[in-house]
Amino acid sequence: MAESIGRIDPNLIAQILGPDEQIMPAPVSVQQPGSGEFARVKTFDDILESAVNSLEGVSKIENDANMLIQRYAEGKAELSDVMIATAKMNLSVQLAVAVVTSAVSTFKEMTQMQI
Repeated sequence: MAESIGRIDPNLIAQILGPDEQIMPAPVSVQQPGSGEFARVKTFDDILESAVNSLEGVSKIENDANMLIQRYAEGKAELSDVMIATAKMNLSVQLAVAVVTSAVSTFKEMTQMQI
């Protein structure tokens, strides 16, 4: 039998992100009772803005890791902190690349659809 997936522990997310970062919840579309329209519909502009903001977040993580590497070279930071920051940067870049690749692939498939 399949087990249900439980809620993600916010403390674990806080440990991964660090003290200065927060996860912003995505807007939720709610259908109004009796109406056929959604109260909040994400437009392409909203999705694109969200993607740009996410990439800026990845860039910030990369800059933080580079600064920590520089501080380690100067003897002002611990190796464990550098390793954690670089691993975090690596994961965020890999995720960003995977999402962009998937988005481009989906866009190509959409443009090849026959109407």
